[in-house]
Amino acid sequence: LDMKSTASISASVYMITLNAAERLHHLLSQLKAFEEVIIVDCGSIDKTAEIAGGFPNVKFSYHAWSSFSEQKAHALSLCKCEWVLNLDADEELTQEFLDEIRATIHADNCDALESSRVVYRWGRRSPYFTKDNWLIRFFRKEKGHYKPRRVHERISINGSIRRTHACIIHHQDMTLDDLVHKLNRYSQLKAMDKHEKGSKANFLILLVIFPLTFIQHYLFKGFFLGGFDGLAGSVSIAFYNFMKYAKLWEMENLKEAEAKYFASATRGVNH
Repeated sequence: LDMKSTASISASVYMITLNAAERLHHLLSQLKAFEEVIIVDCGSIDKTAEIAGGFPNVKFSYHAWSSFSEQKAHALSLCKCEWVLNLDADEELTQEFLDEIRATIHADNCDALESSRVVYRWGRRSPYFTKDNWLIRFFRKEKGHYKPRRVHERISINGSIRRTHACIIHHQDMTLDDLVHKLNRYSQLKAMDKHEKGSKANFLILLVIFPLTFIQHYLFKGFFLGGFDGLAGSVSIAFYNFMKYAKLWEMENLKEAEAKYFASATRGVNH
């Protein structure tokens, strides 16, 4: 990435990490102009801490894992600047996005930027014709907060939002084994969130969710253009959606089974 300007940026960058050494050095090299970079780690055993220690503007700390939203909220609370930028270790800033950050701070005419995130897999941009993934990553610290979520956390903004076409790049370089483990974990967390909110799963949902999700992504979102990666991606997303509702169904039925068991045990004691 060609940095056109080396002037300092009066903003804090914050991120949460776990074994992020693979791409961390590249990202932190892009962030040298920022006033501070806050990294909150939950127990990396690779060289994440060592790499972070090589950059003078990086503040590295440990925080025991609770949930994605709580972990990011903690990292956000450590930021000292008025403006903040949230990134993941496998992301990359474009020069256009950096220029947009500088322009936004200078203009001071909004409270947050909504920008797109473009997915690259093994160095190649995904060819699918899906809609851009619009996210808010740069905002005034006092205007943003995280709602409690175990996974798929997003910042909520109490203020004005401006959309920009400057994008962030997401490097999704995971093996299928890594992807399956991630989706299995995420489906569990999402099911727990849904269960707490009173959401229900039924047999019809379990029957149709996998094929419908696969068809939606493989055909209508153009994943077929990606060859094997597109096929594997469609199956993986369908698997995630099926497991999310299957685990929700399991939670509901386990709760009912436990209630029946304790009711039966109580009657037995009373008799």
